[in-house]
Amino acid sequence: MADKEILFSDKDQQEIEAIVIDRDKDEALRFLNKLLEWIKGHPGRVCGPAPIQ
Repeated sequence: MADKEILFSDKDQQEIEAIVIDRDKDEALRFLNKLLEWIKGHPGRVCGPAPIQ
């Protein structure tokens, strides 16, 4: 079972398609960097989300 599930918005899907169609290596690397940040995420809290401050 996967630890995380990533859902792409329509905008993200269009960005991926544009990168693939254009074969833009620099843009692909920038998108992958953003994707890695999504995958890393943030550590959760045992008691649930942090209170709004």
